Amino acid sequence: MPWWGWVLLWLALTVVGAAYVAWRLWRLWSPLKALGRELAQASDRLSEIEQRVRDLESELRDVDDLAVLQHPAVVRQQRADLRRRTRAERAARRHAHRPDWVDHVD
Repeated sequence: MPWWGWVLLWLALTVVGAAYVAWRLWRLWSPLKALGRELAQASDRLSEIEQRVRDLESELRDVDDLAVLQHPAVVRQQRADLRRRTRAERAARRHAHRPDWVDHVD
């Protein structure tokens, strides 16, 4: 085979290889765009979560406020008080929304 035959062979292989790489990149373009959109949404969600964490950190005054670090009896009493208070508030709301004729049935 003369030297120009080898040049044509290598030229054909280069063109076919470049066409294959271009075809693969063309097929990869739309998933990359979708990935970019997904990453932008994830970044927005992460910034919202970080803001919520910062808000909660500002509410937390001290590490000792964490229920994990408190005495179990104290936490149990606080929970019981909270449940009692929320039940009383719920009963008051229920009573406020009942019609007048219901009080005669009790």
